[in-house]
Amino acid sequence: MLQRTDQFARSNRPGFGISAAAGRGFTVIEMLVTLAMIIVLVGILVVALSQASGTAQKAQTAFLMNSMSAGLAQFKGDHGYVPPVLGDGAAFGGGGTPENQPGWSRDAILPPNWGSNPSPGEVADYQSWFSLTSPAEYLLGYGNRSGDGYGIVTNDANPFPDIVPGNIESPTLGFRSPGFDGAWNSIFNPRRGFEGFSGSFAARNPGGFVTDGTSFPPNINDNGVKIRGRIYGPYLEIKDENSLGGLRPDGTIARPEDPDYVDRPKVILDYWGTPIRYYRRPYSGGDPRADAVESFDLGDLFAMRPWNIETGVESNGVADAEGDRSTTPQLKSAEFGLLSAGPNRRIDSTRRFDTDELNRDNIQEIGP
Repeated sequence: MLQRTDQFARSNRPGFGISAAAGRGFTVIEMLVTLAMIIVLVGILVVALSQASGTAQKAQTAFLMNSMSAGLAQFKGDHGYVPPVLGDGAAFGGGGTPENQPGWSRDAILPPNWGSNPSPGEVADYQSWFSLTSPAEYLLGYGNRSGDGYGIVTNDANPFPDIVPGNIESPTLGFRSPGFDGAWNSIFNPRRGFEGFSGSFAARNPGGFVTDGTSFPPNINDNGVKIRGRIYGPYLEIKDENSLGGLRPDGTIARPEDPDYVDRPKVILDYWGTPIRYYRRPYSGGDPRADAVESFDLGDLFAMRPWNIETGVESNGVADAEGDRSTTPQLKSAEFGLLSAGPNRRIDSTRRFDTDELNRDNIQEIGP
């Protein structure tokens, strides 16, 4: 009897056999702790994936810009100069594109004035002397025959005049030689009737010629007439359609699925969807082969200057808004530069080392 009583007592002790604790489930505190641990783990995973994605985007953008640099070097080998700067023709005192003419941001714009002792206004103007459209224009070629001598010519009455020899050329990418001025004669030999709009997109005259001081266009839209000559480009292969956009006048970007994409000047985008800037050394008289005598160089571009400059290799350029003159010898000798705004999609063009660190994540590529 005593033995049975001891066994009964032991069987009712906590932890012996099937206990009461085993059947009561999780407490509220235990559930909250478990939930908190899951949230922390998910947060760590999200951060890790975000960092991995950001690293991949930086690597892809750097690779794209490196490919663009190689294309620009090949362009120079073919034409003897790197592409001119295309932009809004009204900039820096230019005439601009005539009213109701296409070509916003595809006009050839000359560098701003720059004396031996540049004023703050001249320094600021140079920071704005870059192009968003030059890379796509000269590395790919998105113009029609009236713009660069190659591609599809369309009009409202007959969008695809396939019965006219020479009006349809395929594939559409590529261009005829940009000529001595790098802008399809729009500076040195503007299209007849557009002499007052030197450098404008509407004044382009591919294949044109001059006789006794009179400019003759190459009869671009006349039946049976075809502009002849070597076809150049494309110098860059775009594998991702998200790397191309159409630049609207307000600065927003049209995508391939947007109805106005076809009509917009093309820009090459980084992997955050921001147009890549193109800079180059200034040139004189509209001739991209002629360096300006008294001028600036890429070392004077504040946003192109690296965030961190290695000690012992510093050079001096013009002072930025903070009085910082630090730059690099590589920038000062470079012929062209490419700039991505990076993940934050913003650039401070007034200084190199800005307090908001907008320039910290900039990605630069220079050449040659």
